[in-house]
Amino acid sequence: MATKSELYKIVLRQYEQIRTQKQHELQRNRNEIYTACPRIEEIENEIALAGVHIARMVLQKPQNKEMLLKKLQKSHTQLQKEKKKLLEQLGFCENALQLNYVCNDCKDTGYIDNVPCHCMKQKLIDLAYDQSNIKQIVTQENFDTFDIRYYSEEINEYEGWSSRDNIKKILKRCIDFCENFDTTFQNLFLYGETGLGKTFLCNCIAKELLDKGYIVLYMTAGQLFDIIEKQQFRNDSQEEKENIMEDLLTVDLLIIDDLGTEFSTILSSAKLFHIINTRMLTKKSVIISTNLAPDELINQYSDRLVSRIAGTYIMLKFFGDDIRQKNQENSI
Repeated sequence: MATKSELYKIVLRQYEQIRTQKQHELQRNRNEIYTACPRIEEIENEIALAGVHIARMVLQKPQNKEMLLKKLQKSHTQLQKEKKKLLEQLGFCENALQLNYVCNDCKDTGYIDNVPCHCMKQKLIDLAYDQSNIKQIVTQENFDTFDIRYYSEEINEYEGWSSRDNIKKILKRCIDFCENFDTTFQNLFLYGETGLGKTFLCNCIAKELLDKGYIVLYMTAGQLFDIIEKQQFRNDSQEEKENIMEDLLTVDLLIIDDLGTEFSTILSSAKLFHIINTRMLTKKSVIISTNLAPDELINQYSDRLVSRIAGTYIMLKFFGDDIRQKNQENSI
């Protein structure tokens, strides 16, 4: 998992590779074209030398500047026309002897007036997607595809309102979380029975923030605890172990899905507390989804972990009918 600064370094290396590749392509074109038609190389040399020659004459006779510049322009136009015709005869376009940039706006540097180009922003987003673990799934699960019609309008006697009204409130909270991500520090705790859309909404949030250029890491609780256990017992160097933990602590948003389904130990629970507590202190957001209610967490995790979550997370309770089951019924 790369940090933001490392992502920038990766992208800058990509630009360097692009420029090198384009230089090689240009040189290959030149070699092929000049070999097939030496006159084209002569024309390019004449164009280059003509400018230098006229510049010297202007310095010697500045009173003739206008006449000399017109002469240069006429000569340049004639030579360009001849070159274009010869290139067409060889089957090349007139730009075949110029650098063919992937992005003409920044000339494959990544910057326009020291400001990141739109192509660099897209490359950073693409890299963030690649390391998020959910690159493919968010093309199907996002705010545009989230459908509240799967939730009933009937009043739930136990909750006192409908699951549709409830999901509307949760959906608004998730959208607000994304819109205010860079100004308001928040953590979300999504809980309820399986099949109610918790993971779907986690993916919605992840896509929204990835598209804005933030670094998001999605992990199931099982994946996270597996990493913690392996990190402790495998023979990695101390630096490699620290890098793994740094990734978990420094990404812009960490999503832990299905908390409570994993096999946990005293060690893994202590590491989880360290991750959650450190991210809270450094104001790095976490989203947790689980089938466990807040008062059920105490059966699997330490008091201080449960207390930290209960005291600093926005609790979003899901209820209603199993959405996944409805989807399967509708697809039959």
